[in-house]
Amino acid sequence: MSYYILKDKHSIPRFVFLSVASWVITLAGVSIVLLVDWGISATVHYSVIESLHGPLRAFLNLCGAYAAIGGICLYVTMWVYWIAVERSSVLTRIVWLLALLIGLPYGAMIYAYVVWRKYVTKVNGSQPLYGGFVG
Repeated sequence: MSYYILKDKHSIPRFVFLSVASWVITLAGVSIVLLVDWGISATVHYSVIESLHGPLRAFLNLCGAYAAIGGICLYVTMWVYWIAVERSSVLTRIVWLLALLIGLPYGAMIYAYVVWRKYVTKVNGSQPLYGGFVG
């Protein structure tokens, strides 16, 4: 078992870290595929995605749906991080505020990659429990 520590203070479960990582990877991957397809269709007037056969196209549709839902979840998660945890200088916070406001899920993706990932540390072993009632 392993868990993650955020800014050497907050403990987050492994599934939260894996969820954020999967949202970033899927959103980036689907965006790249769509940009490449758009670039090809704009120059050659041929859509690669529309020419794909059933199972592969269905898989790409599922990835797109997951990227859309993950983009929303990533956006909300990075806002929570920015509000509750981020304690940088005022200028840095204003820059990331503008990135989140203007960039929407892509701003959140960049924020997660640049800021959030930097402060997450993996700890191997079981998570200790502090406090509570001992009878």
